[in-house]
Amino acid sequence: MKKEFVRPMIILILIQFLVMVGFGIVIPILPFLIKELGGGAFSLGLFMSAYSIMQFFFAPFWGRLSDRIGRRPVLLIGLSGYGITFFLFGMAGNLPLLIAFRALSGMVSSATLPTAMAYLADITEGADRSKSMGMLGAAMGLGMVFGPALGGWLGHYSFTLPFYFAGTLALLVLPFAWKLLPETLKEPTKESKAKVRLHFGVVRDALFPLFVFGFVLSFTMAMFETTFTLFAAERVGFGPKEMGMVFMIIGIVGVIVQGMLIGKVVKRFGDAKPAKFGALLCALAFLWMLWAPNAVLLVLGTMVFMVGNSLMTPTSSSLVTKNSHNQQGASLGVYQSFGSLGRILGPLIGGGIYELSMNTPYIIGMGTLVLCLIIFGSKIQDRKAEETGFSA
Repeated sequence: MKKEFVRPMIILILIQFLVMVGFGIVIPILPFLIKELGGGAFSLGLFMSAYSIMQFFFAPFWGRLSDRIGRRPVLLIGLSGYGITFFLFGMAGNLPLLIAFRALSGMVSSATLPTAMAYLADITEGADRSKSMGMLGAAMGLGMVFGPALGGWLGHYSFTLPFYFAGTLALLVLPFAWKLLPETLKEPTKESKAKVRLHFGVVRDALFPLFVFGFVLSFTMAMFETTFTLFAAERVGFGPKEMGMVFMIIGIVGVIVQGMLIGKVVKRFGDAKPAKFGALLCALAFLWMLWAPNAVLLVLGTMVFMVGNSLMTPTSSSLVTKNSHNQQGASLGVYQSFGSLGRILGPLIGGGIYELSMNTPYIIGMGTLVLCLIIFGSKIQDRKAEETGFSA
């Protein structure tokens, strides 16, 4: 990576860290806040889904817009909107407003990730691109480590304080992003030429196997996050303190793999092999967790799952950019929408079938990953757009 892009890279990492801090900061205080506003379990599920639903619909829009007007303005819109919506959270005096502001936050914050990835694709190539994507993923992993911890600590004093804190952080970064993020898009794409869109015809697109891969990645991760606390409590008696430690451990594992190891792995093996190996590891980890007879082995199983997930995340994103020709923003937007769909369906399906059998979510997760590899594994390859004829 060129020296002039080191500072922009730092800003991008900081932006995605803050987005995930904001996503995680509400987790410890949300049930109490919604109960205080008169809501119950259904309201909690609606609040959590509203964010991903809006991301599903708006990520492609922001991706296409970044291909047309540039990466910089879209990132600034996403960051400023993200900060403002958290202040609105703090001021919401009733449940419908809180859910509406959550949906608005999902809409504007979805401008950040696909655009940040497209920005990185503009300034990196080869193994450097996967390494940069890994650093971005590591920043997001750190955000999910620190977010819930901050939310629990600040929420002890006030349920609204975490919202104001997250909003303030985002707005403090905004001036630095304005000054230090140069535009990287060299050839804006006209709307009439944008072929990657979110509609049923996407199944015919050559990038569709990678979009499905992104869905499976998010679906299995969301199902794991939704059910594992209940699973571990019933299987080995874990309580809130133990679960906090587990999520901290797997967060650190994710940071190490994505922030320190992924560049070396991709340099040696390319992107496709680590992505598919990561999916296989996640499937084996689900089997491991079903078998684990004690707490130590159960935690080791979660660590294996996180290693696999951390191999899949940056490499699959990198493959999308490498095979999307000159419309990386649009392709990444659709890719993120498939990921959002996984984050919508994962908690709903995982939570629903857990009531029937505590083992079923993990069996379905394992089966989904294996099926994806069988159907699409041969189509997930390290090829350049010019070689495959990808028309994204």
